[in-house]
Amino acid sequence: MSQAAFDDRVAAYAQSASHREGPTLDLTRELAQARPGDLVLDVSTGTGFTAHALATQSTLVVAADIAPNMLRHTRATAPTALQVVQTDTHALAFGQQTFDVVTCRHAFHHYLDGNLAMSEMARVVRLGGRVVIADTISPANAEVAESMHAIELARDPSHVCNRYAAQVLELMTEAGLVVEHSVHTRTEQDFDSWCSRTGVSDELRCRLWGDFNGSEQVRAAFNVRETAGSRRFDWPVLVAAGVRRA
Repeated sequence: MSQAAFDDRVAAYAQSASHREGPTLDLTRELAQARPGDLVLDVSTGTGFTAHALATQSTLVVAADIAPNMLRHTRATAPTALQVVQTDTHALAFGQQTFDVVTCRHAFHHYLDGNLAMSEMARVVRLGGRVVIADTISPANAEVAESMHAIELARDPSHVCNRYAAQVLELMTEAGLVVEHSVHTRTEQDFDSWCSRTGVSDELRCRLWGDFNGSEQVRAAFNVRETAGSRRFDWPVLVAAGVRRA
């Protein structure tokens, strides 16, 4: 995940409905089980919607991101006081067992080294603490998964990969986390807003919509639809919570 890829996207992400709300935000907050007084770290916070939601629970929240412009927005729009720290999730600038809860929402598919990023999150959470990952995942069908990856990469060069649910859970286990909960859900995307977040050209926008409609398998897997001038699709998502036991 690079700083440059996100520093110029603040306004677009601040308006993103799928980041601002939706089932993944509620599930992340629920599975985090943060209690008043807990110290919580939200990594790759972006425009801070997850950090803001956790901060309203009387927790002490640190919002971390590699992009300083994202952090400025997060701090300026926070409903309550929180701390912001510029740091890369691959090398978090915190000591071992610092936090009661670590969250990462809609960011894991951007990490160049998922194993290292997960290990860093597990490193900074205390024994008995929780790490919650919410991210888009690949569908089980390999051909459809390949289409998803190609669409994502064409729309956003900072995309690295959508992992299968089993791969995410395996990374959590390898990092020393005991997976306690995992929930499959979907996040609805407005196609044109989704394209605008990364400055997609009109030509590429047409091509991407064609890719979504290129096969019945892809259309069905992502619930691609167009009604009353609105083009929409759904991404499959996993929200999982792991507890550090050792």
